[in-house]
Amino acid sequence: MAGRKERRYRLNHVVPVGFIGAGHRFTGNLINISSSGMLAKCTQDIEPGTALRAGIEVGNETFRAVVAARRRVPQTGIGFEFQNMSMRDRQKLRLLLMRIARSL
Repeated sequence: MAGRKERRYRLNHVVPVGFIGAGHRFTGNLINISSSGMLAKCTQDIEPGTALRAGIEVGNETFRAVVAARRRVPQTGIGFEFQNMSMRDRQKLRLLLMRIARSL
């Protein structure tokens, strides 16, 4: 897509993601992910701008980040932007992206 700064990796296997925030607690499955955000298939209807904490299992650890819902993609899922994460979680995200890239 024109204007995208980060490469998005489409997943060819199920990778669950959990979300928790003010009045929200739900799970979904990643559709694609980049170093700046992700698209997740989930049944929860979240308003754009809603901030949540997200968690994704990466090996024996969990990648955690604060995300903001950016848009709902009809019949697909919700696009989230990574807002905040620790340096350690940034490394876990890089590891996750490398694993996904190798599996493509």
